[in-house]
Amino acid sequence: MRVLILLRGAPGAGKTTWIKENGLEPYTLSADKIRLLFQSPELNEKGNYSISLKRDNSVWRLLLDLLEERMKHGHFTVIDATHSKQSMISKYRSLVDKYRYRVIVVDFSDIPLEKLIIQNQQRPEYKQVPIEAIYKHYERMKTERAPSWVTVIKPNEFKEVMQYKPRNFDEYNRIHVIGDIHGCYTALQTYLDGRLNEDELYIFTGDYLDRGIENAEMLKFLIEIKDKSNVILLEGNHDKYIAQYGRNEETMSDVFNNVTKPELDAANIDKKSIRQLARRFNQLVYFTYNNRNYIVTHGGISDLPKNLLYVSTEQLIKGVGNYGIDIDNIFSENTKGQNIIQIHGHRNLFRLPVRASRKSYNLEGGVEHGGYLRTVTIDKDGIHTHEIKNNVFKVTEKQPVKINEDMISVEEFINHLDKHKYVKEQKLPDNISSFNFTKRAFDKKVWDDVTVKARGLFINTNTYEICSRSYNKFFNIEERKETKITTLANTLKFPVTVYEKENGYLGTVGYNSEKDELVFTSKSFTSKVQSANFAKWMEEMFHKTFNEDQENKIKEYITENNVSLVFEVILHEKDPHIIEYDQDKLVLLDIVKRQMKYEKLPYEAVKTFGSMFNVEVKKLVRQFDNWVDFYSWYLNVTKDYIIEKEGYVVEDNSGIMFKIKLPYYVFWKQMRRVKDNINDDILYHPFNDKKLDEYFNPLFNDFIDWAKNKDQDYLKEKSIIQLRNEFYIKNK
Repeated sequence: MRVLILLRGAPGAGKTTWIKENGLEPYTLSADKIRLLFQSPELNEKGNYSISLKRDNSVWRLLLDLLEERMKHGHFTVIDATHSKQSMISKYRSLVDKYRYRVIVVDFSDIPLEKLIIQNQQRPEYKQVPIEAIYKHYERMKTERAPSWVTVIKPNEFKEVMQYKPRNFDEYNRIHVIGDIHGCYTALQTYLDGRLNEDELYIFTGDYLDRGIENAEMLKFLIEIKDKSNVILLEGNHDKYIAQYGRNEETMSDVFNNVTKPELDAANIDKKSIRQLARRFNQLVYFTYNNRNYIVTHGGISDLPKNLLYVSTEQLIKGVGNYGIDIDNIFSENTKGQNIIQIHGHRNLFRLPVRASRKSYNLEGGVEHGGYLRTVTIDKDGIHTHEIKNNVFKVTEKQPVKINEDMISVEEFINHLDKHKYVKEQKLPDNISSFNFTKRAFDKKVWDDVTVKARGLFINTNTYEICSRSYNKFFNIEERKETKITTLANTLKFPVTVYEKENGYLGTVGYNSEKDELVFTSKSFTSKVQSANFAKWMEEMFHKTFNEDQENKIKEYITENNVSLVFEVILHEKDPHIIEYDQDKLVLLDIVKRQMKYEKLPYEAVKTFGSMFNVEVKKLVRQFDNWVDFYSWYLNVTKDYIIEKEGYVVEDNSGIMFKIKLPYYVFWKQMRRVKDNINDDILYHPFNDKKLDEYFNPLFNDFIDWAKNKDQDYLKEKSIIQLRNEFYIKNK
């Protein structure tokens, strides 16, 4: 926080030792240490080495530059120097005023001269100073006091004085905490009902202007209430522009310069009042009310530290961690068992409700875009949440609707496929070609309207008939921008349905009218290709699963409905993956229409088909009607290493699909990669793969230690399932 600690005492007073004893070294700028950066100790006329003062002008220039850099971000800072003269302390005055710092002088001036001399002699030789220098500082501090604009304390008072303690607000009947306003004055007045009650406390979390269209009205209101004893104004990340505007300084914000500033200029608001307002901005509010503790910041913090003074102002304003983390659930996890509630604004990419987690309230509601002004009120009955709809905002023009390329003909689409450098055609028997994205497209992540469709797409190039197709390419959560959890918070259309993801390979059953026969496919090939084992196995499993009468009826179903069947093929011995199965089987995933536009039959049709032909279908796990429930479930399952499944496929009401891979599966999939190189140097580099960093844990270490005692060929021959089972038996 914005606190500057100046140590004042003669050489040998024990200032540096005191810094170490109080754990303040990470926060300290030391004049002596900077002197040693400029030059090494020099040999003096007595034959001893000592720290030179020759470059002191450069030393202090650098120290002040470093100090200003720290002050820009609001870092708690200690300066270790003698500060015996008022002029030395006055060097900081301009920076203190500019960055609104509080200055505390820790005074060592009452250390007896005899003790100073003894302690000086006990220091390392190069740190010792001449006795006359000690005497000069000692005598000066007897007559020259610290300036009146600083607060002076003794070293033994530091822990008590500098411990940031909560204020008690029990005197108020009610406490209001008001979230980001962003120039939405009408919404604020709707909540306040046009008045502030004297027996109630009003805490504003910051971001008062910008983006909204009532900035001048909002600024006038803040100036009107700034001196009220029952109003606390926190500083948000947008509010530095208010201070800069009041000082007639240039701002680096296009939004402020192009939108907010013209509004304020037209209102002709007194700049002196604006400067006074900016000086009222607080960094946080930490308080107790009705036997409960609360911490209110603009950006949100991850934990309640032992001393809030050591948290930088920048972190309090912008929030701990990057903008895209879920600070609410993190705070609740980190403060389990503590009597503390967090309230903040600034960020809510996860679109959480006001009560965002068990112990954290989120007051960012997108008010400036026609969303909600969020507030909480705290009274003797507890915490109450409120959302006030904002109807005064700038409406942005809608983007033109993109042309649906799925409506083009098969023949036209084949031309697109032929010309696309990231799509390859595989010519197969019976005039069928498969079209798939290339390995280069996968590696370079070149995904467009063509490459996402070129996945398990089998077309008769003679009749221009789609013989079989599965899904468009879809991705893991967090894999692409559109599947980032923060993007999905805004794009998912509810209800959202979750299905269990089986751990086999994909196979399809389609139809070729030119031959009047079913087409069995997998991995770019049909079963008529001699070397296409996976497609052949798919056909074999089909014949094992269904009798001749069923096969004829399935063929009739496929032709009449113009569909292909998409299966997960489980071959527990021929093709083991990560999840263990005890038998071979087909699992019907979906029934996809054999047309250019991706479309599939509803899940009810899949279940009906399964009942009709006695085949297993994909399992429905959950259905969610709102974002909050879905997100809470997502957080839980993605931390659960006990669920021995590959993961889930999620589908929303608009057709968006994405995958969630579970920790158990991901861990053992990585171990499958590792096992073949278990005794190679690659293990110690470490893996040259950032994705593996998180797997360095006790289980990882135990498995590696166990596997390193096995023969390399043995490890390569065994599947990861076999090795895992052996490992578990050995390590019960």
